[in-house]
Amino acid sequence: MQPVRRRNPFGITKAVDLDNEQIEQLWVEMVIDDSRIKPEFDHPASPMPTYILGAKGSGKTHLMRHQSFELQKLRYAAAGKTISDGLRDDGYLGLYVRCSGLHSNRFSGKRQSDEVWSQLFSFYLELWLAQHALRLLCEVLATENEQIHRDITAEIIALLDKKPAENIESLSELSAFFSEQQKKLDYEINNCLITGVLKPDIILTAGNIIFGIPKIVSDKISFMRDVLFVYAIDEFENLTTSQQIHVNTIYREREPPSTFRIGARTYGIRTYGTNSAGEENIKDSEFTEIQLDSKLRELETQYNSFSRSLVTKRLTQLGGSEADQLEQYFTSFDASWRSADWLEVVYSEPGERPHFKNLEQLVTKNLGDLSYPDVLHAFSKPDSPVLEKLNIMLFMQDWAKGRDLSASFVRISSEMNSFLKGDSDGDRYKQALGHYAGDLSAQLLREARKPQYYGGIDNFVRMSAGIPRALLTILRSVFEWASFADERPFEGGLISLRSQQKGVLDASDWYFSNMRKAGPDGIVIQAAVERLANIFRINRFSDKPVEISLCSFSVSEREVSDEARRVLGLAEARAFLHRIPGGQKERNSEDVTAKFQLSPMLAPRWDLPLSRRGVLTFSAEQFNAIFDASRDEQYQQLLSDWRSKVNAPFRRAPKKTGAQIGLFDD
Repeated sequence: MQPVRRRNPFGITKAVDLDNEQIEQLWVEMVIDDSRIKPEFDHPASPMPTYILGAKGSGKTHLMRHQSFELQKLRYAAAGKTISDGLRDDGYLGLYVRCSGLHSNRFSGKRQSDEVWSQLFSFYLELWLAQHALRLLCEVLATENEQIHRDITAEIIALLDKKPAENIESLSELSAFFSEQQKKLDYEINNCLITGVLKPDIILTAGNIIFGIPKIVSDKISFMRDVLFVYAIDEFENLTTSQQIHVNTIYREREPPSTFRIGARTYGIRTYGTNSAGEENIKDSEFTEIQLDSKLRELETQYNSFSRSLVTKRLTQLGGSEADQLEQYFTSFDASWRSADWLEVVYSEPGERPHFKNLEQLVTKNLGDLSYPDVLHAFSKPDSPVLEKLNIMLFMQDWAKGRDLSASFVRISSEMNSFLKGDSDGDRYKQALGHYAGDLSAQLLREARKPQYYGGIDNFVRMSAGIPRALLTILRSVFEWASFADERPFEGGLISLRSQQKGVLDASDWYFSNMRKAGPDGIVIQAAVERLANIFRINRFSDKPVEISLCSFSVSEREVSDEARRVLGLAEARAFLHRIPGGQKERNSEDVTAKFQLSPMLAPRWDLPLSRRGVLTFSAEQFNAIFDASRDEQYQQLLSDWRSKVNAPFRRAPKKTGAQIGLFDD
């Protein structure tokens, strides 16, 4: 009899695919000490309009939905509160809508002018938001007497430029009236291309209703007197530039007790312009802004705790354990230099250790006056392959610097022995081990034809880099592979290194394919990132890495070509690259240049490190060769120079006149 396969607790990764109960059930409070953004995570009670920006999957929708009235209502019921008491305590009413519901692409063309469409969108948006506000108020004011409903309804109707022909006496009837007006407008819009005629009946002035409703309710209802009406507009990137200008104008001219929270992907804000005499809204004057995934990356410790709680919430559906016990589910690999795990790696096949095979070929071919058996004897430490690799790397450094190699291997062997004894003569050796351990481990695995290790909950969190959906996607794939291997994931069995690695690679492929922009620019982003990653990979698996754990770079943005700067911006906006706050202070010029890290989610595609230590500084010409697709010949030369510098026999590229592509001229 086949065992029953358990449902994947990480199967749903998108907030739009969760119902209200699931949003509340899976919500995790994040402990944030930063007073600048803490209130926005706790509750949106600030009257200042706020943009909530972030990469795809950074949690914008989950956050905004959690603060909607639909979720407020669930929390009130769970706490035994009435709606009136709950709203009074919260201080806000969340009116959440998604711009995808507007079908904004309809408001253009069809033989109509842009001016006509701008006016129609304004009208349509007002009807749409008004209906949502009225539907919520029908619940909020359900216990109020009919006369209050009639009075509020009458005052709202008085705000219209044209009074309804029918008699409307309740909020539900008024909502139905606005719905009918919207349907009529939908009919006009959908048919105007064929008929050539568009005759809308615009019955209101923009802003009058959406700001008027909160003012009237606040005046009439005592428990709503200090309640902020929050129009939470999500998926703002779905609006055109002219449509965003209208929303910008609305929130600029807002009237209390109303405000706006606007959710968008990082690249989704096309303009801050308004229709208010051409003025632009200014950050920290007309609005505030939260860069969600960027802020979560800064709050590394808090994000790790949050992520563990997020995973635990999902696992409770399967009777999972507490967050501090998550490590127990994953098979681990001890990569420390003393680890016996390395013996299984390098001695998995009979014969000479792979790293010594490579060394023998290089010495025999290029260093005929050197005795390889003597080098082998000096460098051998059979119970610690990591130290053997370090010996070889230090030897390669001396080779690249033109030092006496006959003395070099003797000195390195002596330093290793001093290190093992704890003597001060081994301090340089100890420091090199600390710096290069990650790359040495990666090389050992590669030479033994073993996959790189990215397993364990902390590595999964580090990979996600402030994007919770990325973490869930990793765990979803790991769970699927572990289930396929009958490992009973998260129910007593250990998830193997193989299942973790396969899941991580699947998630990395998903990220590479799904985070890019659609169309030709998406291909351009991927190509530039791949060229960059190739340079990092060559360094990591070279004979003499020039930097440690290289996955970051710096560049002067103002000096690069327009196309390279454009592609850099696209890659950053789609979270293929993460900007490092503070930039990079260059040693020679003292200039501060922009610094970026390749997304850790992409690291497994090229066997790169997750954490940054070294930073490669690109000149404008070097950066253009990578990020400008038209400069392939320069890029190929860049790769050639790069390989020559970091691999034995360390032949330097000749000096060039004019534009300099070589990275490594000393």
